[in-house]
Amino acid sequence: MDKLPALEDIKVFVTAARLMSFARAADQLQVSPAYISKRIKLLEKNVNVALFFRSARAISLTPEGEIVLRTGEQLLQGIETMTGELRASREEIRGVLRISCSTGFGSEYLNPFILSLRAHYPLLDIDLTLADRAVDIISENMDLDICIGGAIPEQYIARHLGENIRIFCAAPAYLELHGWPEHPRELEQQHTCITIRERNQAPASWKVSRAGEVLTVSPNSRLSVNNGDVAKQWCVNGEGILLRSLWSVQHELEQGQLVQVLPEWQQMADVYAVYSRSIKNSANLRVFIENLEPYLAQRLPRQAQTESIKVNKK
Repeated sequence: MDKLPALEDIKVFVTAARLMSFARAADQLQVSPAYISKRIKLLEKNVNVALFFRSARAISLTPEGEIVLRTGEQLLQGIETMTGELRASREEIRGVLRISCSTGFGSEYLNPFILSLRAHYPLLDIDLTLADRAVDIISENMDLDICIGGAIPEQYIARHLGENIRIFCAAPAYLELHGWPEHPRELEQQHTCITIRERNQAPASWKVSRAGEVLTVSPNSRLSVNNGDVAKQWCVNGEGILLRSLWSVQHELEQGQLVQVLPEWQQMADVYAVYSRSIKNSANLRVFIENLEPYLAQRLPRQAQTESIKVNKK
């Protein structure tokens, strides 16, 4: 046998062998008797044995035909099982979905979202990895990575989930001691900054914009950390000026623990779902992403809402 038999030839043979009739097999498969005869002859040529004893009135299986029938039925059953499982993976919400995200956003948004989603899809199992480092979804066997800002590799699929901006903020105590910056360039020498190495993103520069004007700033960083919550704690403590996502500092702004500075300047850092295969082929992936998008749309802050705080600008 030079090559594997065609699946269509096996299907035709098994049908004819079960019915013991080329004509009845042709009726069942809705093809011509000549087509049945042709496919079986091709299969016999491929396996290099006769599969039927033929007479003017009837056909019967040869011993080799019995072997091909038995193994052919097993093969077709396996194909049917495989097809069913693939169909289920596209249509049924069940099994494990592996997701990665940064610690802060994952705790604040993904955690409550997953709990609400599980209430509707109890057969969907979630394996969530929170890590403040870059994640390779292929080598780390992730189905989905939730990214906030940063560059997305071209080989992956990225779906926009929500708008997000990063803003400059500082504690009232810091501003009372060091004064208010009037321009981002002052952050390079005249002020102390706190930088974040979140998800392995280099903190060497901040690219910000206002009304179409784009500016890259090299912050005077005296404190650097790979965790956004720690950076925020340092900022609240008056250690320096921080560029942080609005969703992360919204509460501190409302409580007066932090104040937005340079309010006309901001950095775009939208939220994306990043994955390597089409959501059409995974019901789990599709239901997660399509429910997360409206969930975030209702909860991500759109603009800073700060309480009036009496701080003298120096």
